[in-house]
Amino acid sequence: MTISGAIAAGARRLAGGRFRPLRTSALLLATILLLSGCGDIVWFPPYVRLGTTPDQFTFPAKTGTDKSVTVTSEPITVSGLTVDAPIFVTGSSGSESAYSINGASATSTAGTVKNGDKVTVSHKSAADLGTATQTTLTIGTVSANFVSTNRFVESPVFSTPVLDAASFRVQATLVAVGDGTAGLHVITIKDSLNSTGAQFSVSDNDIPTFYSSSQTVPFLNNRRIFVRNLTTNVDAGATTILTIDGADFVVKLTP
Repeated sequence: MTISGAIAAGARRLAGGRFRPLRTSALLLATILLLSGCGDIVWFPPYVRLGTTPDQFTFPAKTGTDKSVTVTSEPITVSGLTVDAPIFVTGSSGSESAYSINGASATSTAGTVKNGDKVTVSHKSAADLGTATQTTLTIGTVSANFVSTNRFVESPVFSTPVLDAASFRVQATLVAVGDGTAGLHVITIKDSLNSTGAQFSVSDNDIPTFYSSSQTVPFLNNRRIFVRNLTTNVDAGATTILTIDGADFVVKLTP
């Protein structure tokens, strides 16, 4: 039976009150095909992947970066191409976004890549604390973003170390922006000897309470931070490292 005949037969059944739900979809499909001028069902052509389409790639984000410095992504290895593919980069205004192939000098000029090439992207971080910078790398028909976010706390300027009982101690006034994650800042401390002598305190007065374990602290801006380590560790050459929101700060405790 032709499509037009099927439609007519369906119409007669409906008119005679013999409506059959099972055939409704088929009747509707036939009507659509007839109205669109298609006498037969034509399947969509299969997807054909372009030779310049690489396998999907991603760049892990970086956090706790310094202000106004060049930040470089981890490398990705190009794969999935059957021909050389175009490559280019775009980025935030003033970011000086660029890419590098196999360790060559970074460039913002469009070029080409092939399978096996290792590519990194780079940009200049923002001039403000807590600000993100984004660069987008495109290879053929696939793109991925590289994002770096500046730390929320300025590098502390610590005082000259003083002797505090059996420890050397320094202090600084913090400069911070934003509230960090969920309004809180995570602070930890350690030294290169993996000792338990390194401690810190965030305080609004000159009576600090010291901790050697991780602490979650709100509102760091204009608050004082104290750092100390045992004199025996300092004399043994221990490097004391204060970490705030994932950013490391080396604290000089040698007198």
